[in-house]
Amino acid sequence: MPAPDLGPPAPFQSIERPLAAHLLPGLVAAEQLSGSIVVVIDALRASVTISAALASGASRVIPTLTVEAAIATRKRMIDSGHGAADIVLGGERGGVLIPGFDLDNSPLAYTPDSVRSRAVVFTTANGTATMLHAASAARVLIGALTNLSQVVRAIATDPRPVHILCSGTRGEITLDDCIATGAIVDRLLLAGRQLVSDDSALVCLLAWKQAQSVGIEQMFSASRGGRNLLRLGFERDLSYCATVDALPVLPEYFPARGELVLASS
Repeated sequence: MPAPDLGPPAPFQSIERPLAAHLLPGLVAAEQLSGSIVVVIDALRASVTISAALASGASRVIPTLTVEAAIATRKRMIDSGHGAADIVLGGERGGVLIPGFDLDNSPLAYTPDSVRSRAVVFTTANGTATMLHAASAARVLIGALTNLSQVVRAIATDPRPVHILCSGTRGEITLDDCIATGAIVDRLLLAGRQLVSDDSALVCLLAWKQAQSVGIEQMFSASRGGRNLLRLGFERDLSYCATVDALPVLPEYFPARGELVLASS
């Protein structure tokens, strides 16, 4: 923490179309996101899996914070008249399938045969909590390397502030999220957005530049999330998540409805 006798920071000149990155949800207060555009990043793998589900024709993805909440949500949906066969329980704890769930957090598992025209009730250890943290934003988009161009296209010229929000892992910063964030920062700077005074976006940009130099998949493999995926045997997932624009779709989270669908624009 800073010295207690420091005065307030010197004011910075107002900037147009400001761009900020946050390496963990806890590093930005929820109220600071109000009225802005937030891009939620969980590069390995929730952002990619949500995109894969919607690209495969899922009617919506309903994020929940806990396993118990996911099960309760499914029950409420059935009680209100939805057929059990029309609901998929998906997610992970510790990177693997939750007992009793239909699908895990592998984007490759969310095929049209598995999810087309069905609602996916979804919970992961980190990504779903980050979405809920961003609920006060004017718009909440889901980003990763796999839909990089779609994210940038949607927000490059929007006048509202943009916050890129990394999910991290168990409250710790993850390199894979930083790389994906840096890729978005790189393109948004080319589109004329301006960085705020905090250096988090610059740190992510440097991570992305390094990944381009040595190989994105190699850098993902070195990250905490990547090492865990390799340990669990998800090499194909890691390679897929490291592929730029593999999934040209843009999921958008609507907090009032509690669901993710494909963005209309």
